[in-house]
Amino acid sequence: MTAGALIEQARKVQPEWDALGVHGRVRALAELPRILLDNLDRIADAITGENGKPRAEAIAHEAVPAIALTRHHLEHAAETLGSTRITSPSSPHRTALRVHHPYGVVVAIAPWNLPFLIPFSQVLPALIAGNAVILKPSELTPEVATVLIELIGRCELPPGVLQLAVGDGAVGAELVAAGPDKVLFTGSVSTGRKVMAAAAQFPIPVGLELGGVDAAVVLDDADLEFTTSAVAWGATFNGGQACCSIERVLVHRDLHDAFVVRLEDKLRRIDTRRDLAPAIDQRQQDIWQRHVESARGLGLQVSGGEPLPERRYTPTLITAAPGHRPVTDSDAWREETFGPVVAVVAFDTDEQAIDLHNDTEYGLTASVFSADTARARALARRLHAGSVAINDVAATMYSTPELPWGGVGRSGFGRSHGVDALLDAAWVQIVESPRGPAFGPKRPWWYPYGAELEDAMRALGETFVAPHRSDRLSGYARAGRALLGMLSRSPKL
Repeated sequence: MTAGALIEQARKVQPEWDALGVHGRVRALAELPRILLDNLDRIADAITGENGKPRAEAIAHEAVPAIALTRHHLEHAAETLGSTRITSPSSPHRTALRVHHPYGVVVAIAPWNLPFLIPFSQVLPALIAGNAVILKPSELTPEVATVLIELIGRCELPPGVLQLAVGDGAVGAELVAAGPDKVLFTGSVSTGRKVMAAAAQFPIPVGLELGGVDAAVVLDDADLEFTTSAVAWGATFNGGQACCSIERVLVHRDLHDAFVVRLEDKLRRIDTRRDLAPAIDQRQQDIWQRHVESARGLGLQVSGGEPLPERRYTPTLITAAPGHRPVTDSDAWREETFGPVVAVVAFDTDEQAIDLHNDTEYGLTASVFSADTARARALARRLHAGSVAINDVAATMYSTPELPWGGVGRSGFGRSHGVDALLDAAWVQIVESPRGPAFGPKRPWWYPYGAELEDAMRALGETFVAPHRSDRLSGYARAGRALLGMLSRSPKL
């Protein structure tokens, strides 16, 4: 089926799905958590079979978080997407409703690195909000997407409200060109720019979750044993193939040497066959090797960095070498490696750590390690990152359904997870109406204008800066009297 035909079919069925209302859609999807749990092994088998990651990661990082995310969205959908009333003291004769509407047809374009959870986090809130959804997974993991569509399809969905489009990037481009009502994209910065440019031709809104060169900041009072274990895992889970994996580490100079020794030892002891995912393809491993060779070419110290059979790779640590270029000049520091490669630099002050961290165009996640959580929180608020974890790896936050997820800068915009994901799946309409009689007097600010209008508006403006509620009420009364007087002296057109 062509992209245009998929969009057309989705448009036909979407009004039926929307007409159920948020409560009806929640009821239609109510069995989904149980369906996912009953098919946990099938989901894990599909992920491991196509992606290659360890089965434990498939279950812990994708299948079970999908269940938690479903529970969260179903529990909060009605409250989040329901109508709410807005009142304004400057318009006491009017009342307004904030109403959420689905966009219509949403195209979700997903990557291969979390081939179940990422598309699931795109599809589910869009469906709950009343959209029809077309999922275009990575061409490297189509079977996982097939399982996802089939399991959600066991719920009470109208035929055609959730569809699958399998193929390479050309298929995604055709779907965007066919004119859906919103596009959700997770992937590389380069492809994200193309998606945004194509959507701008209409224009249609997009949500982009792109890459990252995420960092851990290790302050001088951090626990070395705990922190090196966190970084060793955070840099290498899923073979380092995550936009939120730790690729840069900033360590206080007082801890630097001991930190490097301990981290190098822990990286060396990772079982690359049991615990480390292989590169998804040879192109990905070639990027890892290029970044490692670039570091070696700068004279930096490289521990690991050796290709292994079956596209596996030794976890790699890049550190400074006396008399050579700084680590911050390396490709591994400046660019997204998306592999089990981590680079370490030393800093002397918290201010220097903040500057080093923020010297990047990316801004997805960061992790801060310190015994002083107040100090860590203060530092975290100054980091240019969408999510910051203190004394944990920020990637773990992706498995917490209540927390919105997304970045800033080249890492994209829009949010998945949390109630923000539900809100991002709908557009807002304000419906205002009279509080009393249907019509009533003509408005005093309609034609013809006069000096009284300026006086009345000046009195109203004063209420917005009045320090006390009594002063504001007095200002509203003065403005109201002036406006009513205008009506009696100057009949409106």
